[in-house]
Amino acid sequence: MKRPVIIDCDPGIDDAIALIIAFKSTELEIVGITTVAGNQTLDKTTRNALALVEAFDQTIPVASGSEYPLFREQVTAGYVHGKSGLKNLILPEPKRQALPDAIVFIYEEAKKANGQLEIVAVGPLTNIAQLLLIYPDVKPLIKRVTIMGGGHCYGNITPSAEFNFFADPEAAKVVFESGLDLVMVGLDVTVADGLSRADIERLFKSHNKETEIISFILNDMVNAEGSGYKALAYIHDAMALLSLTYPKMLEGDDYHVDIETQSQLTYGKSVVDIYGVTHKPKNAWVALKVNSEIFHLAMKESLGVYEN
Repeated sequence: MKRPVIIDCDPGIDDAIALIIAFKSTELEIVGITTVAGNQTLDKTTRNALALVEAFDQTIPVASGSEYPLFREQVTAGYVHGKSGLKNLILPEPKRQALPDAIVFIYEEAKKANGQLEIVAVGPLTNIAQLLLIYPDVKPLIKRVTIMGGGHCYGNITPSAEFNFFADPEAAKVVFESGLDLVMVGLDVTVADGLSRADIERLFKSHNKETEIISFILNDMVNAEGSGYKALAYIHDAMALLSLTYPKMLEGDDYHVDIETQSQLTYGKSVVDIYGVTHKPKNAWVALKVNSEIFHLAMKESLGVYEN
């Protein structure tokens, strides 16, 4: 039996690869996609989710979520993901419209799944925080939340903060204080490995509509984040998703994680208590290392199905 999953996202070029992998998963049943503002504004991230669903001939429902962070001013990442959110990828305008309320959608799906629903949250955590604040009774209905965000070492929008958490630190704090079963796949793990142009070339021996889109996105991602990174396609969000079906891909442990919401220097930082100096309860499993061999195998297997 497939595991019921909602992907909460802000597409986003790496979100796009995560969605494409999820579409063909033999282990995960994607019961819905919920969108949030982050990599681009909500209208664009929602449009991109709908366009990807249609481009890959899927019927998965898409529900539009939070347009703004809980408290802070909105920040987006057009400098990485372009004006549309999908960088240079152009997809036809979607014919479908999104459902109007992602928070209600997640709540209703959680009730249907009887405690088995997993959420993969790969954008700012605004939707998940809103869900917990509006429907606190949802907590026992959620099996696990796997998060792409934060990091135990450094940031990418400030020296200390990763973008998804910086975009809504107060929401991240709500989630990490919720008592839910949390998995944190942070930036310092997702940039530890990626796909080179040679890796991308080797993914497919022949091409069709789907593989052409995948190859275009991946090649567009190479060095998308600037000269501070190696010339690789870093699949941040897909690495978080793949951790569900390739559990040995990431190594980590349970730690207490707090989110900084006050400091000017470290606003949005995920503070991981590696050495247990705070003596606070452990509230998340935090990825610390990626197994490169398994990661590349996972990418090849999960995207290679589109060649058939």
